Amino acid sequence: MSTVIGIDLGGTNIQGARVDGKGEIVAVNEIKAEVAEGGDATMARIIEVAKALVDDTVAAIGVCSPGIIDPENGVSMSEAVNIPGWDGMPIKARIEEATSLPAFVDNDANAAAAAEAWIGAGRGEAVVLMLTLGTGIGGGAVVDGEVYHGKSNRVAEFGHISICHDGKKCGCGNTGCLEIYASANALAMRAREELHESPGGLMLGMAGGDIESVDCKVVCDAAREGDELAARVLDEICAYLACGVGSLINAWNPSVVVMTGGMSLGGDVIFGRVQAELEAGRAYPPILADCRVVPGVLGNKAGMLGAAKVAWSGLGR
Repeated sequence: MSTVIGIDLGGTNIQGARVDGKGEIVAVNEIKAEVAEGGDATMARIIEVAKALVDDTVAAIGVCSPGIIDPENGVSMSEAVNIPGWDGMPIKARIEEATSLPAFVDNDANAAAAAEAWIGAGRGEAVVLMLTLGTGIGGGAVVDGEVYHGKSNRVAEFGHISICHDGKKCGCGNTGCLEIYASANALAMRAREELHESPGGLMLGMAGGDIESVDCKVVCDAAREGDELAARVLDEICAYLACGVGSLINAWNPSVVVMTGGMSLGGDVIFGRVQAELEAGRAYPPILADCRVVPGVLGNKAGMLGAAKVAWSGLGR
């Protein structure tokens, strides 16, 4: 049996797994990332995780990293959040030198999308889009089983689709970006704004009386229990989210849109509202009819499983 190693570089931990050709995890290894120590130290820890998983079945190593990645050369093309010295890091070359195994590298959102398309919520589908709804909104696109990278390896910045022509300024420099209006952070911030105007209700109670402790989960839980303010905030945010998702559906004609991250854990109170908005006119009906919008199923394993898929794809399998 041949296997590959998939390694997910996160801000807190580096997770690795030895994975077979069917996506089954055979062995795992995880250590603290300590990314503040810099790029070289982080690279050494990635190699440490890889070496701990290598055995005579391993054919290749895949790594997923935050930031812009050149997948052909396996090099980081940008600084990654909280990793000093990551811009220009030759990830592929370092791993190959240390292990004598072929290595393949991609962006973390691309890898997670690849995993969901391979063995997750998009299994067997021709065109899979993934949105990660967290602090911001990340994304990935998989077409016929392969990650779509675009001309310069910058697909898919779905969170920076402009949904409001005269909207708020985003940190990226654009105006009206989707992630300003429809991320998990945006949901929590909108709820807090409302509570500062009208304190009270289930959300405040669930947050222990501290408005600043109201987060995405509190809003979703309160709405599920019938809190009217939470429901109104969710209606607003999910309408914005549906604007972005509907535009993606119209442009890509996907088989499935997979939503992951903290906000997706809201389940029915999120997905029901988004689907209703899409059906009410946020997506072109003939295209929407062929598309499902569903939660991801791989959770925190998506990164390392996606990195494993990157390795298998690199081997031509």
